[in-house]
Amino acid sequence: MNQNERKDAEFGMLRVVKTAMVVPVALAFILAVSLLPLLLQMDGDGGPLRLQWSQSFAALSDYFSGLGSGDSFRFVSGKYEYSFWDRIGVSFQVSLFYIFFGSLIGMTLGLLIGVYFALSRVEWLKRIVELFGALPDFVLILLLQFSVVFIASKTGLVVFQVASLSTDDPAIALPLFSAALIPANYMIRNVAVQMRLTLSEDYIGFAKARGLGKMRIVFYHALPNVLPFFKADLHKLLGILMGNMFILEYLYNLNGVGTFLFSDAIGFGGYQYALVVNGLMTLIVLYAIVYGLIRLYLWGWEKVISR
Repeated sequence: MNQNERKDAEFGMLRVVKTAMVVPVALAFILAVSLLPLLLQMDGDGGPLRLQWSQSFAALSDYFSGLGSGDSFRFVSGKYEYSFWDRIGVSFQVSLFYIFFGSLIGMTLGLLIGVYFALSRVEWLKRIVELFGALPDFVLILLLQFSVVFIASKTGLVVFQVASLSTDDPAIALPLFSAALIPANYMIRNVAVQMRLTLSEDYIGFAKARGLGKMRIVFYHALPNVLPFFKADLHKLLGILMGNMFILEYLYNLNGVGTFLFSDAIGFGGYQYALVVNGLMTLIVLYAIVYGLIRLYLWGWEKVISR
């Protein structure tokens, strides 16, 4: 084994070790964060905050002891008790659908529009995109809903459903469009900046001197060197998407994981530690699945444009 092969093997082993460390660290973080409402409590009415160690350790002990019996996967909603596994499946599918397909649509549009902005001099259109990108996400959602209601009041035509009336009649188009706005805005700005920098490189000038067409230079020479920047920032983008998922589900009345978690975290008998832990672990699984699917999507782009 030569020196380069040895370095590659050491690097691969280091990546395996880092990946293996992520799971226990994430589980420990979830267990600790979920304890905070039990740990930090006021002493009486309006009294100072005190650390309730005994109550926190009791909740942690009950969770681990209930794993075998299944008690840790039961929760109270209203006055009735339910199984976590019976209720989480539908919510997981709802969140996965909007986050994955929203990010897929947003990244595709953002990539293409970002390339266009890097080549175009239409400054007024860029300013409009920057303006909408500066608005908070919940403001954009409210503006979209208001626009649909305004059009319906003036014309009698309901363009989109502004919220889900029930699980059997969910809103699809408008929430999906809202979920696509975040990755689209992120991709437009960053693709435009990175594309401009890449198009100023010497090898691009050499490709132009060879007489290659503009689209070939952009998609087969410049874009392959732009995509790695977004693979490196993918965790940041998904973190923003997961954080905005709660706003999306609340404003559109979607029965996703965020709605499920927050609506039942405080049950009929008080704070439900086991439910919060299980819900946050579900979000980690959701994050991992969406991350893997988007990496696969970017890999497909790389294969197409590197032919």
